[in-house]
Amino acid sequence: MSLIAVMLFLLGFAASWVAGRYVIKGAAVLQGGAIGICGVAALVFGMPDVWANSFVWAVIALAIYGLVGALIFRSAQGVRERAE
Repeated sequence: MSLIAVMLFLLGFAASWVAGRYVIKGAAVLQGGAIGICGVAALVFGMPDVWANSFVWAVIALAIYGLVGALIFRSAQGVRERAE
């Protein structure tokens, strides 16, 4: 895994946290788009051999990445709700 992939995955996680914590309207759409774009970009640009040689594993990795991003998003929403 290259540094580009790691940075893009972390960017998606950070966007999930920010969307859950600070965005009220359209947060789920923003989070889903950020996770999707960052996850695909990380696989295409950071790990092109996985994307090209094992598409099934790439889709499984994206699914797991999306689930972790959803957990981060829900956690951030919980923090926002407790702060209000």
